[in-house]
Amino acid sequence: METAEGTGFPTQVIVYTKPDCPDCFNAKRYLNNRNVAYDTRDISLPEVVDELLKRLEPGDYPTPIIFAGDHIFFGFAANREHLAEVLDEMGL
Repeated sequence: METAEGTGFPTQVIVYTKPDCPDCFNAKRYLNNRNVAYDTRDISLPEVVDELLKRLEPGDYPTPIIFAGDHIFFGFAANREHLAEVLDEMGL
């Protein structure tokens, strides 16, 4: 089980990002402002792509890809309100 860095608590949010992605930057800033512990994965790395393909069917997905509990969000700007609702439900 993954843990939020330095806390020992299970990570409930994982953000798959890529370099030079403004929406990825905004998603991480949003989560930081909410004090949400999350793990970041860089999809420009082959091993991270392999990890992601174990969770999703192959395809062309917008970044960031955010796993929050049982929910998956593709992109941040269009999903911000729904992500906020899910994080609230999760107590984050």
